[in-house]
Amino acid sequence: MRPVRHPPLVIAPHNITEIWAVAIVLLRRHPLQFVGSALVLTFASYLLQEAWRWMVTPLETAPDTDLGQYFQLQGLSALIGTAVSMAAFALTGALQAVLVVQAMVGRPVTVRGALHLLARRIRAVLGVTALLTVVPQLVVLGLVVALVAYFWPTLAPMLDALASSGDGLVPPLPDGLPSSGSDRVPAFPSSPSSDALMPVLITVVPTLALVIVVWLLMTLALMFAPVTAALEPLGFGGALSRSAMLVANNLLRIVGILLLEILIALPLCLTMALPLGLANLGGLALVTTVFPVSAENLPWVPDLISLPVNAALAVFYAWSVAVLVLLYIDIRIRKEGLAADLRERRTAASDAPAEDE
Repeated sequence: MRPVRHPPLVIAPHNITEIWAVAIVLLRRHPLQFVGSALVLTFASYLLQEAWRWMVTPLETAPDTDLGQYFQLQGLSALIGTAVSMAAFALTGALQAVLVVQAMVGRPVTVRGALHLLARRIRAVLGVTALLTVVPQLVVLGLVVALVAYFWPTLAPMLDALASSGDGLVPPLPDGLPSSGSDRVPAFPSSPSSDALMPVLITVVPTLALVIVVWLLMTLALMFAPVTAALEPLGFGGALSRSAMLVANNLLRIVGILLLEILIALPLCLTMALPLGLANLGGLALVTTVFPVSAENLPWVPDLISLPVNAALAVFYAWSVAVLVLLYIDIRIRKEGLAADLRERRTAASDAPAEDE
């Protein structure tokens, strides 16, 4: 059965609201190709992060784990979670880049056809994916280690003063309260003095802010790398430098669009957070009423209840990646004359038989 042909998209410069609208049109016309592929890749990244959490939780709750080791494990988990998410973003971006071009030139929009085209660019795509997975996180880790080594002579006395300013350690959880597998939590002061806490915050907060800014700048420079690797005849290094050049030449517009997307995402997340919390509580209460087990023995119930919300987030994620690809194409239409090439390919596609590329 041949894929349904939809009217081709308009090949012209677009403003931000038009780009958002075109992305919605793409998802509505081709939900399986765009949303389905995003859902598969995000679910795969979720499984990898859950596997890591399953391995690291016993270490975090072990009796001999002190507070420093606990925060080290938490930081490592954050880096690994970010790396897996970046890998999913790179693969989703490369796949959707080809799908968007298929739609713009009037070709059948199929995952099979997109994968066939990506096979020709597999080395560049996988190289960009590996870099986004590893390098930003390694740079952040190296920066954290360097900053800790630099500030440790100053920070260590502050931490000692903070540790000695409390009136005791946090006790074990009382009997009967659910826990995450252990009644023990890492020891830290229960009521640290504000005089001891402020010097630590003054040192730690700007340091964390610097680390976050460095990571954001790296990911911003490489945001188009999966798209350039999939669509342009460039090698691995060429795709990276091309992405950095496109971002640098259109920095204010790109940052503005990203900020607008964040403003859209925050209300959506907050809107879904309350129903999810209520659904989790109601689902746990219902299941524990029907089955004579405690809530801590049903860790899968919250995950099951959150499936609809995760599906909605996958739709938003697919839309965001489609917006990114359309923004890349719009930049090239405005500044590089890509419209002529796309129209030529549309003419060739209209004269060719309906088949996958």
